[in-house]
Amino acid sequence: MTPSQGAMQMTATHVPFGSAPGLGWRGAGPPSPPRVTARDVPCPALLERDHELGHVGHVLEAARAGNGSLLFIGGSLGIGKSELLNACAQRARRAGLRVLRASCAEQERDFEFGVVQQLLDPALFSAAGQREPASVARHDVHPLIAEMSAEQPLLIVVDDLHAADTASLACLSYLGRRVSRHPVAIVVTVLDGDPGAERLPVREIRESATHTLSPAPLSTAAVRALVRGELGDEADDELVAACGESSAGNPLFLMSMLSEVKATGWSTGAVRRPAGLRERLVSCLSSQPTPVHRLIQTTAVLGESADTELVGRVAGLDECQHVRAVRVVRQLGLLNSESCLGPARLVVRAAAEELTAGEDLDEVHLRAAQWLHQQGHAEREIARYLVEVAAPLDDWALRVLREAVQAELECGKPETAASYLRRALLDSPPNGEDRGRMLVELATAERSFDPSASVRHISQSVSMLTSAHDRAEALSRLSPMVLATSPAPITEMIREVSGEFEAQERVPGDQALRLEARRRYLAMEDPLGLADNVRRLRALGPNPPVNTAAERELLVVLLYAATVASEIGAAEVARLAHRVIEREPAQPGHVHTGLALLANVLVGADAPGKLSSWLDRARGQQQSQGDVVARTLLCTETGLVLMSTGKLDEALAVTREAIDLGGLGWDHGNSATLLTVAFLTLETADRDLMHRVLESGGATGNNVCVTAALRLLKGSVATDRRELGPELQRILDLGQQLDRWGMRNPALCPWRSLAAMMHHRLGDVDEAHKLIEQELELAQNWGAHVAVGRALRSYAMLSDSGKDIRLLQGAISVLSESANRIELARAHLLLGRRLRAAGRSGTEKHLQEARGIALECGVQRLIDRTTAELGGQASATPSRAGLLTPSERQVAMLARTGRTNEEIAREARITSRTVEKHLTKIYRKLGVAGRAELFDALQHPQNPVSG
Repeated sequence: MTPSQGAMQMTATHVPFGSAPGLGWRGAGPPSPPRVTARDVPCPALLERDHELGHVGHVLEAARAGNGSLLFIGGSLGIGKSELLNACAQRARRAGLRVLRASCAEQERDFEFGVVQQLLDPALFSAAGQREPASVARHDVHPLIAEMSAEQPLLIVVDDLHAADTASLACLSYLGRRVSRHPVAIVVTVLDGDPGAERLPVREIRESATHTLSPAPLSTAAVRALVRGELGDEADDELVAACGESSAGNPLFLMSMLSEVKATGWSTGAVRRPAGLRERLVSCLSSQPTPVHRLIQTTAVLGESADTELVGRVAGLDECQHVRAVRVVRQLGLLNSESCLGPARLVVRAAAEELTAGEDLDEVHLRAAQWLHQQGHAEREIARYLVEVAAPLDDWALRVLREAVQAELECGKPETAASYLRRALLDSPPNGEDRGRMLVELATAERSFDPSASVRHISQSVSMLTSAHDRAEALSRLSPMVLATSPAPITEMIREVSGEFEAQERVPGDQALRLEARRRYLAMEDPLGLADNVRRLRALGPNPPVNTAAERELLVVLLYAATVASEIGAAEVARLAHRVIEREPAQPGHVHTGLALLANVLVGADAPGKLSSWLDRARGQQQSQGDVVARTLLCTETGLVLMSTGKLDEALAVTREAIDLGGLGWDHGNSATLLTVAFLTLETADRDLMHRVLESGGATGNNVCVTAALRLLKGSVATDRRELGPELQRILDLGQQLDRWGMRNPALCPWRSLAAMMHHRLGDVDEAHKLIEQELELAQNWGAHVAVGRALRSYAMLSDSGKDIRLLQGAISVLSESANRIELARAHLLLGRRLRAAGRSGTEKHLQEARGIALECGVQRLIDRTTAELGGQASATPSRAGLLTPSERQVAMLARTGRTNEEIAREARITSRTVEKHLTKIYRKLGVAGRAELFDALQHPQNPVSG
């Protein structure tokens, strides 16, 4: 006989319960209710519990039929065991069963027979009338249950059985083995992983169970239904996803998160750290042994990158302790399949830290780093733990941090690299060359995500470095454009170090050339400096050296000066810039050098063709890196090139991406984005973009180009006659300033044409013609087709009596050679209108040409305008087949067969990104919304794709 069997047969002197026979169990039996099904409880807490409820229904029906059974419900913390128990009790009452219920608690485990007393005292007290339970005579429990069930089927439910007292467990174990003889259903819940669940009587009850259930986590669909059911319209997809990820489908965790959101509002903290859940976890974990606490804490501290062996060693557990602790924590539902903290990991960590308050977290991280270092692991693996240590680090640890920096940069994680350097700086002397070099490394990492901090740390480093070479190297880590917006002290440093460097080197080396590029860019704010840069360019001869990156960088800065000053001609500038592109690898890092000016140079020369594919290759490489500044500036450059070729809608899309990435929000380095956005706004009249760029225009520093673009933008939106006069005067003042500076290139800042339009609106026709003639002359001297054609079109807008038509014909002739297709479309559109007004032939031809180019460029605004001008004749637009390039035709044919982008890329031997770009252009040219409409569109007689 087992101890539990003996306990169940105790006499009245051992079992503290009331009399059995004659205590009033008899009475009229309840009516037979309909069969209970799993669909009877439409409760949110029982979502996706149909399987379990089906077992509950079966157990209750069997009890009503006289066949007793034991249902054992196990599972992790918060999985919904108690909710199932509640549902079971509710169904039992509706089915006519008498319910005896008890809940167990750790604090009451020492009260002998406490759980059995909870089960039977209410029934005995009710049957005995006014008699107190303590005065009821004591008898065996089994005969008492047998008599009660003979009168009315019973349901006995015990929640948290693992916390029951030993005597009660023995009674329940004895009864469980004999329950099949009586119309009694016993349903118990046990928390898997709790130490009490391993006690012998609990295991005996589990082994004797007729049915065993273990509820599963909720599915994504169930989480979504619960979140939206609780929060309604507030529950957007982001909140649903956050709740699903943080709860891992655990009902307790999920409902705690939703309660927190209701109380405090939707935030990441509310989902990840629900306040009420921590107390529940502390209560649950307090019964666990120390190895479990240490395992949870160490797992939380070391994070998901730590493997199980490392966690065990750092936690100080032997193999047996580690295996046992992992099993327990996984049973509790707190570990995921990779042995990392799963649901509500931050709350679990907080609970574990409360239970191990004396543990030094620095020691946890340091032990992890030391063990990995001893085992020969890579510096990256070790550094992620060293960076968390607040205490001073030994030399070996500082070396590891420094060595891990380059690995993180190569993996595209500059912010992680910067965190390692900041930690190493905490333990370095406050001055000295080593600290200076570390600051240079830190600035190099920071330039990818925080240009302001990068400038600050370069400024600090230069004062600590003694050699001119090292100081020049430090200053060369920042682009000329970033340095130009930096505080005055750093610009003075460049001039000072440049002088030292030039005095030491007779033949300029790469470092000297890089420093010269930066010094000369800064000098362009001065008219004398701009002129000197042009002289330096001429002195390099017809074919300046472009063999090294430093030579190419200096040449691009000088070409930019020539473009701004409208010197040496657009064709020569384009030729020299193309020599740079042919030799310079397409890499995203060029944005941190003077090479970022290439886009401005080639766009100003109306020769962006080769730059487009070069930027595409650089952007393709950047996708695997974490350089948000490079990504932003690459978008800016791409937007500028797209704008210069007339693809305005595409330019808007990529420029908005640059803005969303923060391109207008930096204290340093935002001038390029601001300038591009300003130009694009002038081209498109996009009001949203206009407001954004004008709001962001305060942080331009002393950048004359940006100031000019913003002034033109403000002037272009002046509509009221009272506004025109003051705005015109401001633009004229700006023009005088630009002329004094030496910036006379209308390809970069066509202020004269805008001022001419404003003069004309104010009735001053002579002054308007004078200004536009000056702009035309300057454009012709520069030689960029787009500048000449735009000036001719602007001149035509201010003219009449046949002169306008001649000017527009000239504009079309010039713009036919330009890369800017949309400027050509505008000239055709205006000529078509003027011909119609003059009653001359050719109107339809030019309007059709304008519409065809607008379709080709995908500029919806111009498509709509030309369509309206054509009216009913728009349907006669020539076949759009000619608008598809050969490569676009190939992609279109492959896409219409249902191939994926990856399959098209493999077959056409191009990148997936190129496929996406081609499809975007194809959709616009064919006037379809997407791939679903492509098949029909390609069957249309106007859209053949063959040939």
